[in-house]
Amino acid sequence: MSIDDTERRRIMMKIMMEIMSKAQQSASAKRELTNEEVIQLIRQITKGERAGEIIDNALQLYGDTAVQVFRQLVELYLSDRLGELQDSELYQILERVGLHVPLRTRIRIVRHGREENIGASDK
Repeated sequence: MSIDDTERRRIMMKIMMEIMSKAQQSASAKRELTNEEVIQLIRQITKGERAGEIIDNALQLYGDTAVQVFRQLVELYLSDRLGELQDSELYQILERVGLHVPLRTRIRIVRHGREENIGASDK
């Protein structure tokens, strides 16, 4: 083995150690988000009048399963592969993965400038 081979090996080992060190640092920097952080982030990236209702109902009905779906969406958002979501898009995503989230339906009729509600509670 010549001196050049020894020097080349030393340099290669140094480079490999640096690469491994950077990989460990990036792995430790990418920590797992808590469920509360996931819910907070999904509320921030979802826009629309019904977003809060959809998120709350999904959490109430499906709990950890809904959080796992939200976690995937948040990870896509944080990696810049997903932009802001509209409430209707979030609803469709939940439906497509099998999480039916019922929404409160309200019919409003305005007659002579006054709102009239139609429903079982107005008999």
